[in-house]
Amino acid sequence: RVAQQLEELLQWLMGAPAGLKMNRALDQVLGRFFLYHIHLWISYIHLMSPFIQGILWYGGLSACLGLTFALSLLSDMVALFTFHIYCFYVYGARLYCLKIYGLSSLWRLFRGKKWNVLRQRVDSCSYDLDQLFIGMLLFTILLFLLPTTALYYLVFTLLRLVVVLFQGVLHLSVDFINSFPLFAMALRICRPYRLAEGVKFRVLCEEPGTALHLLMEINPLKCSTVVQTYRTPTYSCYPRDSWAALVKKLFVGELIYPWRHKSTKTD
Repeated sequence: RVAQQLEELLQWLMGAPAGLKMNRALDQVLGRFFLYHIHLWISYIHLMSPFIQGILWYGGLSACLGLTFALSLLSDMVALFTFHIYCFYVYGARLYCLKIYGLSSLWRLFRGKKWNVLRQRVDSCSYDLDQLFIGMLLFTILLFLLPTTALYYLVFTLLRLVVVLFQGVLHLSVDFINSFPLFAMALRICRPYRLAEGVKFRVLCEEPGTALHLLMEINPLKCSTVVQTYRTPTYSCYPRDSWAALVKKLFVGELIYPWRHKSTKTD
């Protein structure tokens, strides 16, 4: 069903999507390229169809091993069944990134600049007339082909982000279940005096000429404090980049890896 919806989406992109005037030749080439991959994916699904029912049945049976196991297995199954969307995103991102870096290099050529690979900086450079003429032709071609490539990149990036968000919700659910202090919370509800935050005294009898009678009461922990204090550390994943870095990578077409492991060592 997902493959059929993608095929309809590509047929829409190969026409005049939202009234946009695309480059007809490049639009047809990209559309047929992605449609060919969808046909390959549908053929693969037909070959796997006798085994899919058994896979889903054993996947549901695996919930006996725990809810977190079932959620992790569901995340892996989503990644496998949306592998064609990931491939489309990689193809579109690589093509879009290539054109963005090509335009930036040719823009430096017009300004008499070049990128110094050894010093990792932009230096001045003098170009002759033939180099400027060829650079102008390449810049014009890349610039007019960019909207068509950017549209395909935008559509497949949005589809990839939907899959990533769904997997992120599953990862957060697994992390919450693994780290939730269930025993401490049950103890706080059933026997709140076992988890004390402190004590408080209440005056029972305060009459002149008599002894002062005080009643000591246990002040139980708050539920939020119990969760923060007794929550076990996990080895879950967390976002790799900040929001600013993520937007920058999306703009230039770099591949997005949504999270990384906490134990990953960085320089």
